[in-house]
Amino acid sequence: MAEAKNLVREYETIYLLKAETPDDQVEEIKERLRGVVGREGGKVIRFTNQGKRKTAFPVSKNARALYMHCLYIGKPGLVGEFERNLKMIDTVTKFQSVKLADGVDFDARQVEADVKIQPVEDETKPREERGEFVPPGEEPFEAEAAEGQEE
Repeated sequence: MAEAKNLVREYETIYLLKAETPDDQVEEIKERLRGVVGREGGKVIRFTNQGKRKTAFPVSKNARALYMHCLYIGKPGLVGEFERNLKMIDTVTKFQSVKLADGVDFDARQVEADVKIQPVEDETKPREERGEFVPPGEEPFEAEAAEGQEE
């Protein structure tokens, strides 16, 4: 008879930390979450630190946040416990979890090294100064300027 495989689900959670969170506290949070996943019978595949970035809208009155991504596998109840622990951490401002796959072989999925991505270059200049935006009425469109010269 064939050996029964231990099939679980694969999840990812992206969570935002306050931008001023020190690196040692980020590591503590990662280890805490790694412990939660292990205690619930899952396995963390990889943490990705995506750096400080500007958010699309202010989150907890902050325009910037530290983006973290966690890829892990486990049983269905794991996500609820993972998110419950994120809610208890004061520096976490927002999070979202997504199920990526069903029927993943627990033993075949290998743990990968944690990744730290370089942050995106700061957008220090407003769009007007970078030349990406011209307020209406200040400069006519090229087509309108050409029509005005013909008359």
